[in-house]
Amino acid sequence: MAVDGSPRTHRIVRVVIGVALLAAAVGVVVSGAYKGVSPESIRAALLDSDPWGPLLFVAAFALLQPFGFASHVFVIGASLVWSPWVALGLSWAGAVGAGCVAFGFARYMGRGWVQKRLPDKLAHYDERLANHGFRTVLIMRLMLYTFGPMQLMFGVSRVRFVPFVFGSALGLIPMLAIETWLGGNVVDWFFG
Repeated sequence: MAVDGSPRTHRIVRVVIGVALLAAAVGVVVSGAYKGVSPESIRAALLDSDPWGPLLFVAAFALLQPFGFASHVFVIGASLVWSPWVALGLSWAGAVGAGCVAFGFARYMGRGWVQKRLPDKLAHYDERLANHGFRTVLIMRLMLYTFGPMQLMFGVSRVRFVPFVFGSALGLIPMLAIETWLGGNVVDWFFG
């Protein structure tokens, strides 16, 4: 079957992606693969793997956070493994990557469906997102940080990708910095 641009083909691809993600999640739970994971084993693996550890961390953050893993776990975890500046940089790259993954997923999987059903009352706001995307994304990131539904909402809206990325990249920095510097210290104090 050749991949054409037909709506039927897109619908089939979306269903396949959805089923694959669900099957992967069920597989992890049923297999018990998550049970052997501990904070100490993760920290040791990240530190022992030289350049692959930071890359693995950023990839895990970018791919898992949009699907329900809290960004706080990654940011505070990074602050417990690396120095504050390194942890901040890696967390920032992971958070921006996670936003891009959520945006792309929502854009591909749901934008057409949402845009067809968007009430007239909301179409005005959607138009403003298209015209003032950077400012809106920046403000929303400053207020809501990595809130999952917000990232998906941007994906189904008319905001363009480049303003989304730049607004996210700038808007995430304050909370990431606070959480990086305070998070690890609070965890050390609480459990130390």
